Amino acid sequence: MKKFAPWQYVLTAFYSGQAASTLGTGLVQFALIWYVTFRTNSGLALTIMTIASFLPQLLIALLSGVWADRHDRRWVIILADGGIALASLIVALFFIKGYESIWLIFLVSAIRSLGGGIQGPAISALIPQIVPRENLVRSNGIYSTIGNIIQLLSPILGAAMVVMLPIWAIFMIDVGTAALAILIMLALPLPHQKTGDVANAFGINKQAADFDWGFPSAAVEAESGDDFSLAAEDLEVAAFKPDEAFLAASAELEGSSRIGEFKAGLQYINGKPFIKKLMTVYAMFMILLAPIATLLPLFIRRHFGLEVWYVTAAQISLFAGMALGGLLVAAKGEFKSRIRTIRAVGIVLALLTLILAGLGIANINIFIFFAMVLFFSGVAVPFYTTTINVLLQENVHKSFHGRVFAVLYMIGSAAIPLGTIIFAPLADIIQIEFVLFLTGSLQFLILLWSWKKLPLDL
Repeated sequence: MKKFAPWQYVLTAFYSGQAASTLGTGLVQFALIWYVTFRTNSGLALTIMTIASFLPQLLIALLSGVWADRHDRRWVIILADGGIALASLIVALFFIKGYESIWLIFLVSAIRSLGGGIQGPAISALIPQIVPRENLVRSNGIYSTIGNIIQLLSPILGAAMVVMLPIWAIFMIDVGTAALAILIMLALPLPHQKTGDVANAFGINKQAADFDWGFPSAAVEAESGDDFSLAAEDLEVAAFKPDEAFLAASAELEGSSRIGEFKAGLQYINGKPFIKKLMTVYAMFMILLAPIATLLPLFIRRHFGLEVWYVTAAQISLFAGMALGGLLVAAKGEFKSRIRTIRAVGIVLALLTLILAGLGIANINIFIFFAMVLFFSGVAVPFYTTTINVLLQENVHKSFHGRVFAVLYMIGSAAIPLGTIIFAPLADIIQIEFVLFLTGSLQFLILLWSWKKLPLDL
């Protein structure tokens, strides 16, 4: 029987804690949507709820990436999780006392969004501290699978909880799962992002410090010739020099201005043509995927009717596909070319968008065909997102991981609302299937544009 490496035990515990926390968060999010819907029966209230749930995490990303690079990522994750749990606890106590203001729900949604915006980039930046480079694809695939399974289960379990428990008790479930995740994070031996020392939250774990972690410590890196003591230079000039120059230049901003440090991260991206072009393609592609994410309920209503089970079945098809896709990525474990994988998956997603549009244009209202398109789209998504994450984890210097992933997080958070603003109004002017045909065609154009922009040997 093959013996697990120490990092595998640590990663398993880390993922287990985050899975518990994410499930608790999903249950509460479903309960909040249920509460606002049935308490107000108002489209305006749901709009405010949506803004409160998405806008704070987008704005806080300006700082969260800096915090993830400046401070111990373990504590960034713990404090974010703790803040979300505390907000849930306070709201639970208000509900127990009989105070059930709808504005309290909006406030706690904003707080929870802030916590998620702080936690997301830190988790993405922490994974390559734990996982050896050759295992990043498989490990990110497993994490993607966990998240997608939880997305699939949360509405189902949340619906059962809403029926069986008062809403304050569901908030307490979130508190309990967050507490479990925090306890695991406190106990885990993790390599520090700057020193490479392996420690739990209470000091150096001497036994863990002797682990063969799978990648060089900070001392080994220093012996290998990486010189981080270069004279400070202007960031505009350093943007086109090696990572060491970025480190020296950004050191001048350390402790002076968080916005300045975030700007250093943007200049790092701007000075790395490959990363800049990759993020540009990712942003455009995500915006063009927005109509599938936001117009599906309207598409279903216009083609299949008002039955609620259609929407439920569509969501299950999509998230089941995403869960399977994550498992396939984890099983595959490695790709010969990250860029070829991203481009191939982009072609598949564009084709599936055009097939969905074709079904609508041809007025083929057979729901099983529609559900199959969503399922295969779901299978493709983890290959796309996981490969992009791994590319950045491998090619961005560890001192900029937090800020670069914060930018990626901002792109992902802003793409769907922006795409909705651009394309959703068209659905009232032309048929949705023609909107999908337009976005699918534009996806192909983006892939053609990127053909010579991104190297194939990565």
